[in-house]
Amino acid sequence: MTLAHATLPARTQGLPRIRHTSAERRNEVVQTIVEIAGELGPDAVTTQEIASRMGVTHGALFRHFEDKAAMWTAVFEWVREQLGAVIDMAFATGGNPLAVLENVFMRHVSFVARNPGVPRILYYELQFCGVSPQRREACRMVSGYRRRLATLMCEAKLQGELPFGMDEEAAAMLFIGAVQGLVVQSSLFNDEAGMIDAARRIFPLFLDGIRGKPSVDLLEQGIVEQGAS
Repeated sequence: MTLAHATLPARTQGLPRIRHTSAERRNEVVQTIVEIAGELGPDAVTTQEIASRMGVTHGALFRHFEDKAAMWTAVFEWVREQLGAVIDMAFATGGNPLAVLENVFMRHVSFVARNPGVPRILYYELQFCGVSPQRREACRMVSGYRRRLATLMCEAKLQGELPFGMDEEAAAMLFIGAVQGLVVQSSLFNDEAGMIDAARRIFPLFLDGIRGKPSVDLLEQGIVEQGAS
């Protein structure tokens, strides 16, 4: 056994070598980081763990990335592209603005449920002080998303679906906060699968809040009328 053969992970020994392009390897590294972060948390993302899961040598990773920081930058770029595509598709579905808003909410939550490592990576980066390329990328993503939501809610106001005096900027922040709340709950209780059902229950409450109307359930139970008497 040669030294080169001995340093390969055990699961690759004896198997035919498959050649991958640099782009394919870079994407595999990104997917592996998201996978590790989802299962074990961002602190567990080491280059050794990445290499072990990919079945390559530790040094092979650095043929495609200058350093670990470059890997993280690629992860944030992937998140922007993938989540952006999901959001773009939701915005493009058509229909009245509030129907589009619900579609965006549900698709965003579905993406997070399928990729639990994504929010964990984002929040992990944002807890540190200072400015980094990853933090700047995260801020760009959230800022652009918030502007699109505010524009959509402004359209809903013009069509009479929302009160004219509603603060669409604050409502957009509340929308993103609702998604983040679902993420925190799922992380605490390891229940990504339950996010979709929870999102279906929460979105009507969110709408009640920005419409300035009491919940239908409360009206049916007579709680609102009882409190007013």
